[in-house]
Amino acid sequence: MISTLPGFMEYVEKYADHIGGQYTDYDHTKSVIVVPINGSRFQTVLASAQTSPVSGREQALFTSKVCEFTPNIDLRALLEQNAHFDYSKFILEEGYVKVEASCLSETVSEEQVKEMIQEVAQLADHYELKLTGKDIH
Repeated sequence: MISTLPGFMEYVEKYADHIGGQYTDYDHTKSVIVVPINGSRFQTVLASAQTSPVSGREQALFTSKVCEFTPNIDLRALLEQNAHFDYSKFILEEGYVKVEASCLSETVSEEQVKEMIQEVAQLADHYELKLTGKDIH
């Protein structure tokens, strides 16, 4: 069961304020941050907490939609790109290609939260533009 994660979510809110982003808190396990990318581009990142189905430990997740999955998207190429990212990976969830970073919430530092949010936002924005030619999310 997820306990209150004040440090983790406080890091998210603090980072949103620092970068001039928009922070919306839904409950103690979920919040949304709108991350400015450059100029007039923004990317929405969902920060959430869950219990790991593998270890049973609390995880912090940072997820952003790239685009709706279509058969012309080369999933193999995206999976091969996973090896080049510091924190993130591509996932396919609910019909969408997404970028997600995860860590154990009890050991994550404030700096790591910043880096994960930024990487997820930048990668999702980059691949959204690359795959769709649009700024959707």
